[in-house]
Amino acid sequence: MFVLVFHALMTATTDNRIVHLVSFNVPYPPDYGGVMDVFYKIASLKRKGVGVILHCFSYGRPRSRTLEKECLRVYYYKRELNLFYLVRPDPFIVLSRSNRELLANLKADNHPIIFEGLHTTRYLGHPSLANRMTMVRTHNIEHLYYDNLARNEKNIFRKLFFLSEAHKLERYEKQLSKASLLLTISPGDTDYFRSKYGKALFVGPFHPAEECRSLSGKGDYILLHGDFSTPENDAAALYLLREVAPHWKHKTIIAGKRPSEELRKAAAGFRHVRVIPNPSIAQMSELIMNSHICLLNASQPSGMKLKLINALCSGRHVITSDPVVNGTKLASLCNIAGTPSDWVRLADTLMNEEFTGEMKVKRNLLLGEVADNNANVSKILESINFHDGLT
Repeated sequence: MFVLVFHALMTATTDNRIVHLVSFNVPYPPDYGGVMDVFYKIASLKRKGVGVILHCFSYGRPRSRTLEKECLRVYYYKRELNLFYLVRPDPFIVLSRSNRELLANLKADNHPIIFEGLHTTRYLGHPSLANRMTMVRTHNIEHLYYDNLARNEKNIFRKLFFLSEAHKLERYEKQLSKASLLLTISPGDTDYFRSKYGKALFVGPFHPAEECRSLSGKGDYILLHGDFSTPENDAAALYLLREVAPHWKHKTIIAGKRPSEELRKAAAGFRHVRVIPNPSIAQMSELIMNSHICLLNASQPSGMKLKLINALCSGRHVITSDPVVNGTKLASLCNIAGTPSDWVRLADTLMNEEFTGEMKVKRNLLLGEVADNNANVSKILESINFHDGLT
């Protein structure tokens, strides 16, 4: 299989501190939660004088000059979407990211390795990497995440695929026991992985905002944002449109990637609801910052929703279902809704309340404990023993 390699201008590193980072996708542009965490982790490592050798699996996203500037080297590997993998006992998301050139490139030195997600761990524990420090960034409890995707998927073939992956991922998860350290993304996930594997370090999400920059005062609309190509996000938005939005007249904007035709049709039935499909990163940032309320809804507590971090760092009031904040330590910064009447009551109340400087101070304090890029990258570096990297 052929691999494209790009050499960035060699960024000065301190004490030859270099890490390999294996990403499940090309992490630029950082336009959805998973790649956002990867990209801003790379940027944070660079600011600390650490060079990153990036390995990424390419499918549907182009090569990036930005990544080539941020990293010492960037290797691109084609993801092999071989249908034969569907009948293998290991998860498709893992098998489709196995590549012998990746293994050869990892073996070329002794630098520590960060595997991004269970997806990229095909070579975790490989005999040729036996003496390496290997870390896995856990973005979710993957079998629970895929089980929830199955619950919200309407297409029978995709539903069966998600169910199959959930069962395979639950069995495969024991592979994590071979890692030197698990870098868990939320306090709740930390408890889960520590109880099973005993070597979990909470490292909160990496994201674009260095501090809370929410504007004081009031906005004039309610925003529901997310990646609607994910069945869970699409179902969560449809629930709010059908059960909640009919009971208020506040201007409401739904913005995100690939909203389904069903979601667009549901929104078209309301004069006060507007859909903005596939906004740019800059446009989404403006929508969050200028909104008065951000709505966040989910049915499964898993990982850390990056849209929650974005809403708290850039938006004003936040109304959320409990699964979004469960296990995050951030519930006290949000207004929790359980029933449709809760969503309506909270929206009606908050639309008349200004966002204040005191609220912003409270956010900064708690976000600093969970989602401070500098503190989180320091946690990773404190766990690594760097050496000369030569084999």
